[in-house]
Amino acid sequence: MNILFIQNNGIQESVGVANLSGMLKAYGHKTDLLLTSHTPNLEKAISEFGPHLIALSGLTGVHHSLTSLAQRIKTKFPIPVVMGGPHPTYSPEVIEHPGIDFICRGEGEHAMLELANSLEADRDVTKIQNLWVKTKEGTIHKNDMRAPAVLDELPFSDREMYYKYPFLRDVPMKRFIASMGCPYPCTFCHEPVIRGMYRGKGNYVRRKSVARAIAEIKYIQDRYPLKHVHFSDDLFFIRNAYEWLEEFAEVYPKEIGLPFSCNIRYDSVVEHSANLLKKAGAYGVAIGLESGSEQLRQVVIKKMVKNEHMVEGARLLRERGIKMLTTNMIGLPGETLDQAFETVELNMKLKSNFTRANTFLLFPGLPMVDYAMRNGFVDPNFDIQKHVAEATEINLKTPFAKEFRNLASLFWVFVKFPPPFIPLFKKIVRWPDNVFFRMIGSMNMIQELLFYRIRPISGFKFFKNTVLISKEMTLRNIPSLFKPKKISPEEKLIFDSDRGYL
Repeated sequence: MNILFIQNNGIQESVGVANLSGMLKAYGHKTDLLLTSHTPNLEKAISEFGPHLIALSGLTGVHHSLTSLAQRIKTKFPIPVVMGGPHPTYSPEVIEHPGIDFICRGEGEHAMLELANSLEADRDVTKIQNLWVKTKEGTIHKNDMRAPAVLDELPFSDREMYYKYPFLRDVPMKRFIASMGCPYPCTFCHEPVIRGMYRGKGNYVRRKSVARAIAEIKYIQDRYPLKHVHFSDDLFFIRNAYEWLEEFAEVYPKEIGLPFSCNIRYDSVVEHSANLLKKAGAYGVAIGLESGSEQLRQVVIKKMVKNEHMVEGARLLRERGIKMLTTNMIGLPGETLDQAFETVELNMKLKSNFTRANTFLLFPGLPMVDYAMRNGFVDPNFDIQKHVAEATEINLKTPFAKEFRNLASLFWVFVKFPPPFIPLFKKIVRWPDNVFFRMIGSMNMIQELLFYRIRPISGFKFFKNTVLISKEMTLRNIPSLFKPKKISPEEKLIFDSDRGYL
């Protein structure tokens, strides 16, 4: 059976989509991937592949462009469409859209395989676990979740279907996942929600063996450009559970030997774990600081980490030469300007090498959104479904919206200074919002390139593709996907996969 994945956000490869394709191919199905931003004539490309099923992965916020794309595809092709990913997992009502026939909630490897097998054999598909199925009559069958997969038993990801695009293949940093899930209750994250969905089905927080994780990296290292590994796990290791990291620190330097970065928590960093990271070859760690206010972090975010633990963890990492990228949120429910500047001050004390700060946005299903609504920080008439298609700005009730926007833009510059500058910075963020501040904020992208060790030329060529991607993610461009495009000389460089310009 032919299954075609179509992705309207081509900025990076999706490890989840590659996992699905790997599973399907391992059991005899044929798959391919089309990036809409790099497919001049989508209708022709679909016809040439001849799919029996079209699969989309939906992120909340861009799901409207996907449903519009799905409906337009179905006006041309009588092919069933399945949507998986975060959006249908947490907002399953998307199946009511006329362009969607199935949604997959949670992990999809076994569900997609069962769907493909059943469609190929013309068997009933209405009882497949993890799927919601819409019949021709409009009836929706809502099936329960199956047990989480054993990660070591899954086939390797099919990353080759992404690497036919040179701008993805030749990026020297590539992402891998050594574990699934996070055990912590942070309210800004969907992890507590999906753990609840899997409750009673088995342990959702799982880890690959070191041998399996190393084998996946080795496969890519032997075939494609790879100079830096990033582990996209929610948490690369967990406090007081260092056995896996101990084995990894022995094997990884011998088998792979490339610098790597990963996501961790400050309260997981002790002398032993910091030494293991150094031994393994860690170049950097990304750490969710979220807020410098302990009151907000513990009461609103439910992240029970004290500032003193963060300062100590940062010291241990800094002494071992491990770079730190902290991620921060500005404009949390009930946050004051003084509390926001506590986040600035804590980053100063930590001596964070790189920082990322974003204003908090409302997304369906987040526990923190429920908290905000219960406590009156959201307008009662606020339409969250409409919001996720349009929002780029703060939409919580706050008297500091302008200040928070300015602070998010200037954050990465402010934290380079010592704490005595904070009174001055508080005055600066009260200035009118302006293009200059936004330009400074956009320059923070350079820090991302430095953290992931992507050289400026490679980074420029990679992000150059966002010009096309941003166009294709807008609804007004969906109809043009079915017509041959007039391509400018600049765009021709992007579409010409034979040049391998990265």
